[in-house]
Amino acid sequence: MISNYPSLFIALRYLKPSKKNTMVSIISLFSFLGIVLGVGTLIIVMSVMNGFKIELLDKIIGINGHINIHFQNKDSSDNNFSNFLTSNDRVKSFRKIIDGQGLLSTKNNSTGIIIKGINKNDLINLKKNEKEMEINENFIFDDQHIIIGSKLMDRLNLNIGDKFRIIIPKLSNTAFGTIPKVKTFTIGGYFNLGMYTYDNNLIFINFNNAKKLFVSDSNLPYYQIELNDIDFVDEFKEKISKQNFSSYQLYDWRYSNKAFFNAIQTERNVMFLILSLIILVAAFNIISSLIMLVKNKQIDIAILRTMGASKNLILKIFFFNGATIGFLGTFFGTILGVFFVLNINTLKNFLENFTETELFSSEIYFLSNLPAKINTNEVIYVALVSILISFISSFIPAWKASKDNPIDLIRKE
Repeated sequence: MISNYPSLFIALRYLKPSKKNTMVSIISLFSFLGIVLGVGTLIIVMSVMNGFKIELLDKIIGINGHINIHFQNKDSSDNNFSNFLTSNDRVKSFRKIIDGQGLLSTKNNSTGIIIKGINKNDLINLKKNEKEMEINENFIFDDQHIIIGSKLMDRLNLNIGDKFRIIIPKLSNTAFGTIPKVKTFTIGGYFNLGMYTYDNNLIFINFNNAKKLFVSDSNLPYYQIELNDIDFVDEFKEKISKQNFSSYQLYDWRYSNKAFFNAIQTERNVMFLILSLIILVAAFNIISSLIMLVKNKQIDIAILRTMGASKNLILKIFFFNGATIGFLGTFFGTILGVFFVLNINTLKNFLENFTETELFSSEIYFLSNLPAKINTNEVIYVALVSILISFISSFIPAWKASKDNPIDLIRKE
């Protein structure tokens, strides 16, 4: 019985470029490069999409909490609910928030803003829990001073200590009629969350000021709850439902950001399908190159068969030829993809410095850095699928070659 080693040796010899098989060598090279680029690009794109999802999720939850609970009336018992949250081991932190929208007006500029009312201690705890949130040292946060997003401050050419007015569209009754609510604040500090949407549109004001500006029957303070683990959400919701709290509405992060994260997942799936076509095209190239190789090696096949080589040996020779291209392409593609993912921000910075352009604007991509997170299971899945497709593509022409009759092959020549 002939072992696998002669078939592998002959298969590797057929891989060597030769003048007689120039076209086969070129197609084989394109097959190899196609698999390398397909696998590498898939790993890079999947990792970047994973990074975007995880990074955005962390930042959105960090600033908005896993669960928001809105009580329906002002008479709801805060003490009972606060005690329940304090005693629950699933709760990492919680804070009372009241938010709204308004117009920030300076001498030279004005812009719409999102306003969050929060207590100073809760703001400090928020900074501790949200690792990437930065607030300048020695900031002042009280009835007269606010904390502003760093991008918003730069956009309006403001500095710490500058004064501005906040105009709230909610009308208040005065001796002169109904007019919008207006209050003057001083910038006591700035924050940087690393997410453009918040850094460019959000300000924090003292909770008591926010109550005066925004509280109404339709806009009451609510609780933002951050849990120890995102997987505790359903369990915690069930615990709350068993308590005898007055009427309330509960929204978890999945409800509040459902459309956004569904869009990310859809885009990720579409990118996966599109880039998978590169591997499929490379697989068809393997089939083409092997068909041509079989055609060019008909005399070799006939000689091997007349010397006693089995059909199985012929099948292995051409199968190993195509499988080697697929395996090496997948191997180097995986290395290329992982290398790019691990150094993606270094490469991004190099390209930006070289081209003197901003490749990934935070205004478009929401984040100041390009995140990437390697999922080992996905890398293994991509590699295995690529190898499987290559093996199937190699088997078809190899099986056909093994079925050829040596006498018919000699007659054709």
